[in-house]
Amino acid sequence: MAEHRHDIRVDCEDKCILHMGDLHYIATVKNISFGGALVNLYSPQPGLHTGDKCDISMDGKFIREYSCEVVREEAPNVALTFTGMHKLKAVLH
Repeated sequence: MAEHRHDIRVDCEDKCILHMGDLHYIATVKNISFGGALVNLYSPQPGLHTGDKCDISMDGKFIREYSCEVVREEAPNVALTFTGMHKLKAVLH
């Protein structure tokens, strides 16, 4: 089955946190595009299913948080489509 992608994906190894309700999972973004990301969870989580809503946050110059929907899960990887983005200025300690 051929994949039909709308956006070019860029490989990366950026750390992120996947937020789902009150649960937070440490993960790595394996690749990212304007439309979504492939995220590798450090430990597979049985409660994550296609269609679930979640958020991921990534640190950098700014803290970026993306609202997402799970479009595919193949442990330990989860494919997400972005449904919104919020950018917050990083807080220095």
